[in-house]
Amino acid sequence: MKPALLAPALSLLLGAAQAERVELAGTSLSLEVPAGFTKMPQDIIDLKYSRGRPPSTVYSTPGPSWAVNIAFDRRDVAVKPEQLKEIQGVLEKSVQGVAGLRWVKRGLQTSHGRPWVVLQFWVQGLDTTIYNDLRATSDGGKLLLVTANVTRELYPQYVRSLSAAMDSLK
Repeated sequence: MKPALLAPALSLLLGAAQAERVELAGTSLSLEVPAGFTKMPQDIIDLKYSRGRPPSTVYSTPGPSWAVNIAFDRRDVAVKPEQLKEIQGVLEKSVQGVAGLRWVKRGLQTSHGRPWVVLQFWVQGLDTTIYNDLRATSDGGKLLLVTANVTRELYPQYVRSLSAAMDSLK
């Protein structure tokens, strides 16, 4: 390819691979959704998250397996930013008994001027090990949960884009 044509071609390729910033409906936050992810249809959310309350919105690698996910939900639980340490303890206890739990990171951090609980861990799923990155904050006085998860097999391929998406929350 001639050098004069190379720059526009690279620009097209790189532009197609860029993340898209989306507003998280019902919240004051936005997130950069990784390139290639799409909004999961409600019927798939209901099926995939059939145990317990499903998240309000999920962005995922497209079907049929919808294997890599970023989900969020604003819960009707009153939370002030100064209560996040307490929320961290509650969230840690909620996963404590899960098979194969191995902590990667847990604590509080400030990102884009907002305090967050950050819990990163591995658990044993039905047929594979799953990496989870859970973030929690106070949004409009309510608890906002954002989770990213990926199987061990797909982790090397998606860890960078999932981390970038989670770190883009603002």
